[in-house]
Amino acid sequence: MGRRSASTSTTGDRGGTRSVRPGQRRAWFRFGAGIAAILVIVGVVFVGPAVVQSYDADHKTTITCQVTSAEGEMQSTSSRGIGGPIAQVVISTRDCGRLLLRDGVTRANNEEIAARLAPPGDYRIEVGTASWNIRGILHAIRRDPSAFGFAPAP
Repeated sequence: MGRRSASTSTTGDRGGTRSVRPGQRRAWFRFGAGIAAILVIVGVVFVGPAVVQSYDADHKTTITCQVTSAEGEMQSTSSRGIGGPIAQVVISTRDCGRLLLRDGVTRANNEEIAARLAPPGDYRIEVGTASWNIRGILHAIRRDPSAFGFAPAP
């Protein structure tokens, strides 16, 4: 019986043979897996939020929630505090969790809008359909669904 080589031979397009070592194959596999992981991370961190935000702008759902508090605030666009401030109203509810209202909110009117949510009380709140449907995931990564408007519930 003959001795087996650690390399395998493949036939190329030119009819010759070339040797591919198992270590090279593993290196290419790791390289491909690394590239795939980077693409997934980029998709989740950058593309995913943009897609959800875009979908929410065109698809809204109205929910009824018992508001417990509302607070106008300025939030930085960066987790490190280096971005520009964004005016928002944080709506806390007993049954729907926290919601963020940014649409139409400015530095001048954020406290006034929060005061119109005179808690406690039931309100009909218009939320983005995508962010509402994935609210469990958003809460897990410390984000809140987007709200676009509200009115007292009848």
